[in-house]
Amino acid sequence: LDLACYQPGEVDAVARQFKGERYVFVSTGVYPDLHGKAAREEDFVPLSGDPPASLDYREGKRWCETVLSRTSGFPWTVVRPPAVFGAADHTLRIAAYIQRVADGEPVLVPAETVDWQAGLAWVKDIGFACALACDLRKSTERMAYNASFEDVSLRHLLEGIARALGVPARLHPAPFAEIPEGARPYGPDPRRAAGYVIDRARSELGFEPSALEDALAETLAWYRVARPSHPGYANRAQEVALAGST
Repeated sequence: LDLACYQPGEVDAVARQFKGERYVFVSTGVYPDLHGKAAREEDFVPLSGDPPASLDYREGKRWCETVLSRTSGFPWTVVRPPAVFGAADHTLRIAAYIQRVADGEPVLVPAETVDWQAGLAWVKDIGFACALACDLRKSTERMAYNASFEDVSLRHLLEGIARALGVPARLHPAPFAEIPEGARPYGPDPRRAAGYVIDRARSELGFEPSALEDALAETLAWYRVARPSHPGYANRAQEVALAGST
């Protein structure tokens, strides 16, 4: 189970040295811009040519999957999580939203996409999906699987946080491009996919996402103790002023 590699050279080295029965590669949202369409596994098409010298995380994962697709006789399986949250989330993206709901001020949300299915998953669900993909009784060779929540939007997430905290959800829709980047760590970007279709993981792996409420309960328990702060929250006053002017 490979949670680490995100450069194509790393995966190429694994493919040359691997002697096990199945290599499970944890990827990411490798899909091209789908402009509001929910992503299916086949929407990713392996890239052509050679990888550039420098790659960010998403492009690196796309090239890793491209390298896998070019192998012969290598028993790989891919799990594709979207943005993942849970207790001790080192990205602090979920904390960004909890902080904003908790302070009682308006929360800027993209008017174009607040009700789209969002690309979100609970870390425990992704662990479950990985365990299922590692089960050698399942025939998953050279297949990719989306794993995420289903029919959960940014609005659902924020309203769920508000209910758990016992406060109102003061959502303030604004154009995506006008919302500061640090205030919208989950987007959703109107150019991107509207979350995932998870039918393949459900039917072939037996994957089923948890209830959002269960994920939030555990995440909020961590938040109440740790009190983390997302870097973008430093500009909260600017967001509140923007909400007041629109």
